[in-house]
Amino acid sequence: PGCGATRGLHAHHLRHWEDGGPTELANLVLLCPYHHRLHHRGVLTITGPAHALTVTDTTGRPLSPGSLARPPTKPPPTVPPCPGPIGERADWWWYTPFQPQPPPTTN
Repeated sequence: PGCGATRGLHAHHLRHWEDGGPTELANLVLLCPYHHRLHHRGVLTITGPAHALTVTDTTGRPLSPGSLARPPTKPPPTVPPCPGPIGERADWWWYTPFQPQPPPTTN
């Protein structure tokens, strides 16, 4: 829906896998992580077979399938070439990977 992403895409089940949806091409659509998250949060609704999808927002308004991305109109900036690796050591002690929150309990 107006997205030009071509890498790092998620295969989304149109009929969700946990609801018995098969993992077959006719039931899958590729979404960027951002739009996949919006769908699962209820911001976007995706309906139809994989070859003729309709994507709507929370008001039911259809979203355009075309990408908003456009080719650049200015030349790239001039920058010096990368000198290559300089032999620095990577310290990972400061890095905390993303940890999702545990689901709420029903107790």
